[in-house]
Amino acid sequence: MAKQGCFHQIDSSGIATITLNRPEVHNALDGPTVLALTQFLCDLKEQSSVRSIMLTSVGKSFCVGVDLNWMRCTENDSEGEDAQVGQTLGELMQTLYTHPKPTIALVQGATFGGGVGLVACCDIALAAHDALFCFSEVRLGLIPAVISPYVVRAIGARMARRYFLTAEKFSAEEAYRIGLVHQILAVDQLKSFAGEISEEISAGAPCALTRVKELIDEVSTPFDSEMILKTNQWADEVRQTVEAKEGIRAFLEKRKASWLHD
Repeated sequence: MAKQGCFHQIDSSGIATITLNRPEVHNALDGPTVLALTQFLCDLKEQSSVRSIMLTSVGKSFCVGVDLNWMRCTENDSEGEDAQVGQTLGELMQTLYTHPKPTIALVQGATFGGGVGLVACCDIALAAHDALFCFSEVRLGLIPAVISPYVVRAIGARMARRYFLTAEKFSAEEAYRIGLVHQILAVDQLKSFAGEISEEISAGAPCALTRVKELIDEVSTPFDSEMILKTNQWADEVRQTVEAKEGIRAFLEKRKASWLHD
């Protein structure tokens, strides 16, 4: 039996933990993993015993974003399958962001692209000191379209302009400064501190907690289903460009993209 790209468990106190489980590829998101994550989140909506959800990972990295072998624009992939990448990933992000249960991301190591999107979609984000963030899409001829509504809401348009454009890596300290994460801890303290926060959350009334999340969305600058659809489409359109095909191939072939010069 093939190893699951993610798994979940629920403890006796009502904390559900979803764990990314592709450490050999730094927990890059492929199609089956994205679908499984989305399904787990949907299933947990209906379980009244679940009070909060932790999103964590196996290995030294949290998530380096979308697996380029999944989205790769080559003759080995059908155009129909590739066109579903943005929609499938978009459904995951929207499901996580709008989830009625409080969500907590436990972040360590490399966290790039779609992985940062997962962090931005969670209600609370805790980072280890070694966490390293990056929006690397433009280096591949892509754009961070699907995750952009959530990231911009987390860090603001001004910071998004810098980090989306430069694709520079930034530290946990910088992620804290710009509002992407709420607290920085030693890696071996992430789980215990997240447990403490979950206990605080569990002291709140379940329906009130859900309504608080709805309230914050209502009083914040809204984005609607039309925007979500548009960003998914942008991601797929850019992925079909010559630049994106070259960028992805160059990365997988471990060479410089054609727009770079020695």
